[in-house]
Amino acid sequence: MLRKIEGTVRTYRPIDVRNVQFEFQGSNRIIDLCLDQPWLLKDGDQVVVAGEDDGRSGRFNGYAYRNDSREVFGKTDPGILEGYLYIVMGLLFSWAIFPLFTHVPAGLRRLAFGRKVDRAAAML
Repeated sequence: MLRKIEGTVRTYRPIDVRNVQFEFQGSNRIIDLCLDQPWLLKDGDQVVVAGEDDGRSGRFNGYAYRNDSREVFGKTDPGILEGYLYIVMGLLFSWAIFPLFTHVPAGLRRLAFGRKVDRAAAML
């Protein structure tokens, strides 16, 4: 279930230029943020993140964020185009059976994820 959390960044750990993990002050929960553009965070920034809890790892997967201290917004690539492409390719090559059972479900999952990312961005 999508929800938004906000707070002041206590610590952050850059994974790469588009992925970062951070924590808010007063919370021990790790927030994973994977964006389609470079992130901009520093200790002490006021940040709002929309996403959902990962039940397996206990982390919060952020799909969109807004850094109020630096007036920056970012979100994960929704991949809607790839979802449609998978579905079309699966249907075009349905005579081979294999793409129908792999590509169409993968495309539908990608479309569902894209809608989730767009809803998360709209929450901010």
